Amino acid sequence: MPKVTVIYGEEIRTVQAQKGELLGDVIAQTGLPLEQPCAGRGTCGKCKVLVEEGVGTPDEIELENLSAGELALNNRLACRARVEEDSRLVLSPIVVYSNKIFKSSSRYKREKDVPLGLAIDLGSTTVAAFLTMLDTGEVAAGGGGLNQQTVYGADVISRLAAALDNPENAERLQRLALASINQAVDSLKLSKRILERVQRVTIVGNVAMHHLLSKQPLESISMMPFQPYSAAAIKDASYLMGGIFPEHIQVMLPPLIGGFVGSDALACLAYFNFDNPSGPMAAIDLGTNGEVMVTDGERILTASTAAGPAFEGVNISCGSRAIDGAIVDTQLQDGQLGLETIADADPIGLTGSGLLSAVNQFRQAGVIDASGRILTEPEGYTHLISSDEHGTRSINLTEDGSLKLTQLDVRELQKAKGAIRAAIDVLMMQLNLKPEDLQKVILTGSFGGQVDIESIINIGMIPPVAPQVVETIANGAGFGAAIFLSDEGFALGEKLAAKAEQIDLDLDASFNMLYVEGMSLSPNGKRK
Repeated sequence: MPKVTVIYGEEIRTVQAQKGELLGDVIAQTGLPLEQPCAGRGTCGKCKVLVEEGVGTPDEIELENLSAGELALNNRLACRARVEEDSRLVLSPIVVYSNKIFKSSSRYKREKDVPLGLAIDLGSTTVAAFLTMLDTGEVAAGGGGLNQQTVYGADVISRLAAALDNPENAERLQRLALASINQAVDSLKLSKRILERVQRVTIVGNVAMHHLLSKQPLESISMMPFQPYSAAAIKDASYLMGGIFPEHIQVMLPPLIGGFVGSDALACLAYFNFDNPSGPMAAIDLGTNGEVMVTDGERILTASTAAGPAFEGVNISCGSRAIDGAIVDTQLQDGQLGLETIADADPIGLTGSGLLSAVNQFRQAGVIDASGRILTEPEGYTHLISSDEHGTRSINLTEDGSLKLTQLDVRELQKAKGAIRAAIDVLMMQLNLKPEDLQKVILTGSFGGQVDIESIINIGMIPPVAPQVVETIANGAGFGAAIFLSDEGFALGEKLAAKAEQIDLDLDASFNMLYVEGMSLSPNGKRK
C-alpha cells in the first residue's frame, strides 16, 4: 500500500492509503486541518494542497479551478487528486483572525491563588476559548482557532451525513473537535503554572457540535422532527475529552434547548439577561447556523435557521476568512470604490462583513436593485461592471478585476439574510410583537459582533428598528459559557433551558413566504 506523508508546518504525519484514494480522505486520517467548504463535491475549488510527488494527473475539475501558475507548482484539489504511489504533500497553514473583543485583565497573573476556568464556544467555523476568574466570573483573556471539522464541509449537515455514513468518520469528527478545542486553548498562550490552576471547563455549541463531541446518536437530529437525542446537561464530561485536560478538571456540557437550538444559544440567553429582561428584546447569533432569540418580557422563543456559511466568507467567489488582507469594509464615493482590509494589507478577498458592506454600498448607489440584480449600466458606476461569456454580471472590486462581487455572491447573501429575517419575523408574530416594540436588538457571534448596523438595517436583515436600539457584542456565547462555570450560573442555564421554547420553523405556515420576502434588499424586508 502507498504511504502518504502530509506536512503541516513543523508537523509531519505519514499514513497508509489505497491506490486511487482521494487526498482529502487521506488527509482526514491524519487529523491535520484541511478546509473543504463544499464537503468534497468539487464545486468550491478551495481545498488546495501542494503536492510534491506520487499523485495522478489533474482531472477536468482541477483544470477548471486551478490557474496555470498553480498547476505549474503542482497545486492540487484534495477532493479530486488521487494517490498513485508513495506521496508527499504540504498543507498551507490555516490562519484565523481572533477578534475576541473585550477589556482583558491581567489579574489572573497577579492573584496567583484565585482558581481559574475555561469557557469554550465550539462553533461550526471557529472555536473560541476564554480564561475566567472563578472568584468573580471575570473573563480575563480570549483566543480562538478554526474548527478543524471543516475538512468534512462548512455546514453541519455535511458533517452529520459523513458521521452517519461511516462510524470511523464520527470518531474522526469527535477527535477533530477535541483538536480544535485544544488549539483554541493553546492560542491563549498560558503558562503551565497558570493552566494548573484551571479547575472547571464549560463547552457550549449548537446541537450538531454537541452531539458529535459527546458521541451521542445522530439519527434524531438528522431527520424530522430534528430533535436532540438528549438535551440534558452532562456535568462530568471528562471521559469524552480524550485526555486534553488533566484529570482534576471538571468538564461540563450545559443543556440544550431543542431542535437545532443548542447550548451556545442558551449561553447567549444567560449573558443577555433573558431571565430578567426589561422588556421586549431580540438577540441574533449570526453565523453558519443562525440562532434567533426573542422575548416579549415573559415568554422566550428560540429558533435556528440554516443561514449558510456566506457570513463567514464561504461560498463567495472571492470569499476569505478574517486574515491579513481580507476586506472588512467598503466605501463608495464619487464613483470610486475604497476598500478597508485587515492590517491594511493588499486585498485578497471578502470577509462576511466585507460582503455585507459591499452589497449595502452598491445597493444604496443604485448598482444593485432591491431584488438583488446587478444592473447593466448603473449611472456613475458602469466602469465597475463586467460580464462573463454567459452574460452573468459582476462588480469589479479591484482595478485589475482580480476580485469581483458576482451575481451569485449577492444571491448567497440574500439567502442567508432572508433566512435570518424570516426567523425573526416568525418569532415576533407568535409573540404579537411589532418592530417598534423591541427595546433592544443584539447582534452577536464572530460575524454579528462586527457588522455595520446601518448596513444590516438598510438591506433588511433585521426588522426596521431605530439604529440606537441595536448593539453588537462579539462574544455572547463565550461569555455566557463563562457564566456557566459557577454552580449558580450552571443552574441558571438549566432554568433557562427549561423555560425557553424552541419553534420549528419548518412547521410554520408563514415561514416560506417570509423567507422569500426577506430576500429583498430593502429596509422593510419586502419586495416593492
